[in-house]
Amino acid sequence: MQINSQTRLDRYIFEAVTKAGTLLNDRRALFSLIGSASAKIESSSGRIASIKNDLATVVELLKAWARGEYREVPWSTLLLGTGAVIYFVNPFDAIPDILPAAGLLDDASVIGFVLAAAKNDIVKFRNHKTDAAHPDTTD
Repeated sequence: MQINSQTRLDRYIFEAVTKAGTLLNDRRALFSLIGSASAKIESSSGRIASIKNDLATVVELLKAWARGEYREVPWSTLLLGTGAVIYFVNPFDAIPDILPAAGLLDDASVIGFVLAAAKNDIVKFRNHKTDAAHPDTTD
């Protein structure tokens, strides 16, 4: 029996989001995932240029949440973001990353879905980072 690519992708995404719930309750494992994702973002930067900044923002959001520095994020966004990062880090997802060009295409699709689903929360986090970097000193 052959599994079509959409069913395979759905299965990998479901597994990643399921694992995300566990990781969000294990800070050590979450920080390990964040480290792996950061390293892969840097080593793959040329091949993931279209999603690099957005993916880095998701990773930064997760790091800030895990450190307790930013908590204004819904659990659903944490699950989706962590699931997307798990999917990105896994080299043997629906389309293995060792395949030139196509290997990261599915990763970009998953990241794009998460960004669309959590757009408002990601914008709020970016605004929070900007505000923290440039505090209002007019008082």
